[in-house]
Parts: sequence; structure tokens; C-alpha cells
Amino acid sequence: MSRHLWSVIKHEKESIWVDWIAHYRLRDASIWTVNAKRGAWSWRKMLELRGTLLPHIQLKIGTGESFSLWHDPWHNLGPLILRFPRGPQLTGTAPMAMLSVVIEDNMWNWPLITDIECLEIIQNLPPIHIGRDVITWDSNGGKFTNAAAYHLFTPPGPKVGRHSLLLGPFRIPRNCFILWLPILGRLSTMDKPWLQHLDGHCILCTYGSLETHDHLFFTCRFSKYCLTAIRRHIRFQWPYVEWQRSILWATSRWRGNHVVNAAYRSLLASLIYHIWQERNVRKFQHKIRAPSTIMSLVIEEVKQMILSASLRHSISTQGLYRLWQIPWPVEGNAS
Repeated sequence: MSRHLWSVIKHEKESIWVDWIAHYRLRDASIWTVNAKRGAWSWRKMLELRGTLLPHIQLKIGTGESFSLWHDPWHNLGPLILRFPRGPQLTGTAPMAMLSVVIEDNMWNWPLITDIECLEIIQNLPPIHIGRDVITWDSNGGKFTNAAAYHLFTPPGPKVGRHSLLLGPFRIPRNCFILWLPILGRLSTMDKPWLQHLDGHCILCTYGSLETHDHLFFTCRFSKYCLTAIRRHIRFQWPYVEWQRSILWATSRWRGNHVVNAAYRSLLASLIYHIWQERNVRKFQHKIRAPSTIMSLVIEEVKQMILSASLRHSISTQGLYRLWQIPWPVEGNAS
């Protein structure tokens, strides 16, 4: 969607779609000030992205023949018509005038402005460059890319440290992968901009809350019940704060090679996996499992990983077996 908006802003000549938009959708209007409440759903959604893209778009003024005086955001105040609706009348310029009417010999040549309402316009005018008008992106050499759009709409992930939650003798690759996605904020939760046209309510609970990472883990009534049920069975603490703060807490508390901490890390990965799986099963297969079922799956999964690991006979291993209510073997080895 942002790529299409960029194409319209740049008015890419080789695009038939852009030409169609210019002639039949915009006509004489500017993409920056056209009404966002009219037209098809996809058109309205694209226009809603204007405010997000604008801070990253640079309009380099040359002749001024390509920019609208009152409707394009060439000024740091944005489209002037939105801030000064009486501007054309007070300055004696046409509402649809091009910027070139106030440029002469590569210098600003505004009509005399005596009304205090419009004085702000000429107090901080951008520089004029020799040549044609140019629109560029503020990074990547001035070129807009899909990667730029992705980083614009996706918050940056963690830099260091949290990968330790994926390590240990009881790790299950499938679970670790699904845990890593919400650590990075990359699960396809319904708060993503490209999913806003769909029902964004959490399918696991009935409170009508927007499905976000913070909600799923563990503000959601269903996931919180699963976590609480597991905590009754396996003693461990959990901070019940925002998701990223919870991850920082777990990274700090469950670090190192101690088998109990390794089991906690495996438990977290398993719980995240089964909650996300339950979410997908309900959404796409319309099947429902109780929180007690999720609890049993998680506990049994981690138990099997503990039993299959080659652990030395030690006080730590004995404590781990006791915590997970696993009978201690008669032989010297715990495996």
C-alpha cells in the first residue's frame, strides 16, 4: 500500500495505474489534501498512510512547476491550505496555483503579505535549487524501497541478549522459532497495518481487545489462565508486565546453564507456541481447546524433553525432577 502511495506522490510517468489515479481519481486535486473519507476502501486506506510517509519525504524545490503552492507539503508547515485556508485570498493567488508563481530567477518572489495570519509562511522558506523539482526518500540514497516501508511500519527488535531464551538442553526448534518471532515483534498479530481491514479483536478471549503481542502474552484472559494454571503446577514467578519487559525479566532471571532455568526457558517457548497454535486453530479451523488442555500439552512436552536429556546425577537434577513431579530413577543416571 505504501509503495502505491509513493508512486502517486512521485507521479511515476511509466505507470498506467498512476496516470489513471491522476486523471480519474485526483483530477485537479493533490494527493496530499484530497478527502480521505471518500472512495473505495483500498483508496481510503492508502490515503491514511500519508501522515506516516510525510516525515520521510523530501521535496527539493527547483522551478516550482511540479509542486502545488497550497496543496503540496513543500513547506515545513505541510500543505499550506490546511493551515491557512484563506491563504489564496489573502495573497491574491489562485487556490490551485503552482509554486512557480512565487519563484523568479531561482529566488522567492512572494506578493506583499500584510495579513499577520500568513506572515508565518514567508518567515521560514526552504531553499531553492537550480534545476527541476525533485521528490526523494530521506534514506537509501533517496530511493523508496519495500525494506524502507517494512522498517517504517515495524518497530525495531531487540539488539542483544534475548536469544539466550532459545538455548538449553531442552529446547525444541519449532517452539524456539515461534518464541523468537514475538521477541522480535514479528508475529502476524491483527494490529499490523496491512491487516487493519480485518477484524482485529483477539479470538482467544471475549473482551473485544485488539490482538497485539502485549495482549496475547499475557493480558488475554485465555493465555493468562494457561500461564496461571501452569504456575500452579510448576512453581515459578512471572512479572505480568508488557511483553518486552517480561522478556527482559525472563532473560535476566532464567540465564545460565542451570537445568531448572533451562527447563523454564523451554516451558516459556512451549507455552508461546501452543497459545499461538490455539489462536490459529480457532481462526482457521474453528476448533476450540480448553486452557487445561494447553497446560497439559506444555507440561508433558517439557517433561519429555527432560526425560530424554542425558543429565548427570546431581542435586540440581534431583531438584529439577522434584519440581516437575518426575519420579526419581533408582539407577545413578537421571536419564
